[in-house]
Amino acid sequence: MVAFFTGRTHADNTIKVGLGHSHKLIVDSLGGHNKEGEFILIDQVREEGKPDRKRTWAMKQVGPNHFSGSLSDAVGPVDVVVNGTNATIRYTMREGGVKIVQQLQLQPDGRTLTNHVDARKFGLKFGNVDGTVRKLD
Repeated sequence: MVAFFTGRTHADNTIKVGLGHSHKLIVDSLGGHNKEGEFILIDQVREEGKPDRKRTWAMKQVGPNHFSGSLSDAVGPVDVVVNGTNATIRYTMREGGVKIVQQLQLQPDGRTLTNHVDARKFGLKFGNVDGTVRKLD
């Protein structure tokens, strides 16, 4: 997954929160390693109906196929487990304490990931994101 996100990627998603209507969520990212060896991913997030925003991920490998780190949108650690062509990302959003579970699956072309996010609060589904991430570099 680190190799996939090294360089530029573009994500086309649809987000649905609560009882609202689905709308577009576009994320353009740039990733690479810093001097300390952390993998840094900077996202430019464009969500329909909201101002554009930037978020930053900083991840370190903590074991075989296991990464931990931070996300500017999250409170507490981000946990990433890679299993073959799948990755599961877990964290809690800073705003509202919503718990996120994101599933990424590498497609046979090697340049596309499917993206599915479940957002839960008090154990109830609060929203979801579905889409694709394309490697541009």
